[in-house]
Amino acid sequence: MHLNTDPAVPMRKPCIRDLATLTATLLPPALVQLTPLKQLRRRVREINATHPHYQEETPLVLAWEEQRRERLRGELTVAGRGAPAPASAPQFRPASA
Repeated sequence: MHLNTDPAVPMRKPCIRDLATLTATLLPPALVQLTPLKQLRRRVREINATHPHYQEETPLVLAWEEQRRERLRGELTVAGRGAPAPASAPQFRPASA
């Protein structure tokens, strides 16, 4: 029986090139913004397991998205046809020809 007595490899510092590749291929901004946080965390774990060289960059993407959602909390609303527009919203009417 062989025991692994090698010391654990220390975590690398995040690399801007790896972060750019990660956000361009595996976690594009549109996907990150539209995915619920629970599923995004699962996707980050999946990427860390299948692409271990992104383990330093995936927590950054997750943290930035959590901060973005916290900043925008309560400010985004969807107005339907029957919903009254807020008083501060501009009223656009088509120009008659």
